[in-house]
Amino acid sequence: MDTQAARQRLLEMQQQLQQDAASLEARIEPGGGGDAEEGVDDFGDRGAHEQIAEENAALLQQVKDRLASVEAALARVEDGTYGVSTVSGKPIPDERLEARPDAATLVEEADDESGVTRP
Repeated sequence: MDTQAARQRLLEMQQQLQQDAASLEARIEPGGGGDAEEGVDDFGDRGAHEQIAEENAALLQQVKDRLASVEAALARVEDGTYGVSTVSGKPIPDERLEARPDAATLVEEADDESGVTRP
């Protein structure tokens, strides 16, 4: 994958993820105009709002994790190691980088790290 094209895609992903994180953080903060309704005294409503807040917190963590991955990929672009596995040093196929521009490993290495075997 062309490094300049990769940089552009990663920068766009970074911007979108930053916006997504800010939106989720606003929902989670008390009085942030999110899903929680102030002055709700009903136990069921409170439970539903707590569940939504927990789901938003989990989504926020996923967004932050992906943002960290994108920023690490941008650093690899800058230092000239983008497209090379951080585990084996082997080139990452263009198809993988097209599908996931922030990939740091080969598919089989990602399987090894997660403990999940892909079919």
